Amino acid sequence: MNSTDKLIESINDLPEVKRLKELDNYINNNKAINDKLNEMRAIQKKMVNAKEFDQMNQYIEYKKEYDGIIKELYDLPFVEEYMELLDYVNNILGNIKDRIESEIDNKINN
Repeated sequence: MNSTDKLIESINDLPEVKRLKELDNYINNNKAINDKLNEMRAIQKKMVNAKEFDQMNQYIEYKKEYDGIIKELYDLPFVEEYMELLDYVNNILGNIKDRIESEIDNKINN
């Protein structure tokens, strides 16, 4: 097993990653939640377009819709847990990426 495989295995063995995968599976197999997530993503696109074309009144309306959907999703405890774990795992991965980049830079510059 090479070092990349070891790193991937150690990340996958983290309890937070295991729980994130469980929640991800549950969310992906829940039509109501998926519908809300898709609705949220569609509104996000509208928000970006409204902001890009300087349509601030429209942007504010879309933002209100978006905030309502987020509130609905966050009222489900496992969705909130999922989002927190996703943020946590993304931070871990970002730190690993930064460390790898730093090590590569050190090898190149020394």
